[in-house]
Amino acid sequence: MGLITTSPLEREKRVLAPIPHRYDLIITDYALLNCAFFLAALVTYGFQDFDLGSSHNLVLLLVVNLTWTGMAIVNEIYRWYERIRIEDQLVKVFKTLIGLMAIVILVHYTFFSEPLDTRFFFTTFGLAFSLISVGRVANRLREGSDYKSFNYAVVGGAQENVDQLFQAFDYCFPGSAKAMGRFGIDPVEGLSDLGDFSDLKSYLKSDPDISKLIYFYSNLTVEQEREIFDLCTAQFIEVEVAPRVTTIFPRSHKGHRLGDMTMLTLKEEPLHRLRNKTVKRAFDIVFSLAVVLFIFPIMMPIVAILIYLEDPGPIFFRQERSGYRNEIFKMWKFRSMRVNDNADTKQATKGDNRITRIGAFLRKTSLDEFPQFINVLFGQMSVVGPRPHMVSHTEQYARIIQPYMIRHKVKPGVTGLAQIKGYRGPTEEVEKMEKRVKYDVWYLENWTILMDVRCIFMTVVNAIRGEENAH
Repeated sequence: MGLITTSPLEREKRVLAPIPHRYDLIITDYALLNCAFFLAALVTYGFQDFDLGSSHNLVLLLVVNLTWTGMAIVNEIYRWYERIRIEDQLVKVFKTLIGLMAIVILVHYTFFSEPLDTRFFFTTFGLAFSLISVGRVANRLREGSDYKSFNYAVVGGAQENVDQLFQAFDYCFPGSAKAMGRFGIDPVEGLSDLGDFSDLKSYLKSDPDISKLIYFYSNLTVEQEREIFDLCTAQFIEVEVAPRVTTIFPRSHKGHRLGDMTMLTLKEEPLHRLRNKTVKRAFDIVFSLAVVLFIFPIMMPIVAILIYLEDPGPIFFRQERSGYRNEIFKMWKFRSMRVNDNADTKQATKGDNRITRIGAFLRKTSLDEFPQFINVLFGQMSVVGPRPHMVSHTEQYARIIQPYMIRHKVKPGVTGLAQIKGYRGPTEEVEKMEKRVKYDVWYLENWTILMDVRCIFMTVVNAIRGEENAH
């Protein structure tokens, strides 16, 4: 195997590269923020009535800059190394501006005993976000040049790991990162072969022209690896250990700290966050309360009479279902079947003679589900979420569908994403249940409150049309 070396005499003396702080971005943001403040004042009050040198405006300008500094530190919007996507940058800028304006309003009212002019407030916020966003995008495009170019070498890593590394470097350091090659046993596409792991030490002793060593894995001993790290430290070569196990994760992953150790795990679902849980629960309470107070009292007597006239017996049907965290709860429905002994074990099917005529109508229009808003008020269910299944079905499908139990990480819903996609009704076929589970898992991984609103809207539309799969 060929070993690429570079004589120390053939290249400049190695020096420690300066820490690349984002001074350019900091200066740009502050300039555009103050420009937005000035322009908003001119738009609101005009050239004649605006006095920048007044004590009022100077104090306000000082508060704006100091508050931006504090909020920028809290939101970490100038972290250099974690080169995040531009949309994530703009989200951080937006959050910082929200905090900034809230504090400015509070300070203005406290010191000047009057609220901030509403027109001036919104103009400042809009201009600040627009100008800083344009500045960030322009800065991001400028970073596509190779004015901060560097070379790196790779140790280990399978083809998939190397491909992920290329994608990350192409995004974070476009046109700036050049791969010199890789040390490993089996060659990979896209990287020159620098030798096997045993050649790494001699390569580093040759004073190679690299700034980073990306370390996936090797077959070297711990002592040999530490010697490699010491050689890199002595030559100002940054060693970055890339986790090769990321390829085993079925979806996005994240890192978190446990003491001094960094752990990798699946990226948390949106509804693991307290603020999202609170928003969803508040929406559930308001929506279900509106249904129980304004729709249920009108619907209940009519449906109750029709059910009883066709088949005397209870109006409601309560059944044990698997819920949040796989805890069992009693789910409410309007009774759509004749009273029978198999209701808790045998699922309704097309042409099922147990279903009454009014029951068939209730099922087709989803009106039989309305009592479940009581479960929502009690916190056992959500308006939107994976549909709760019978306990026997949960036990059955958990054995044959690998991600089935993941759907219990959120509260079951009166309606759900799988239902508006057409996977509603009997689940006697494994393929149908697999599709339903696929949509349920996608829902909990990508939840937004707008997704809930859309699911409710489509459920209403489907109920008016009448659903083919409802039995």
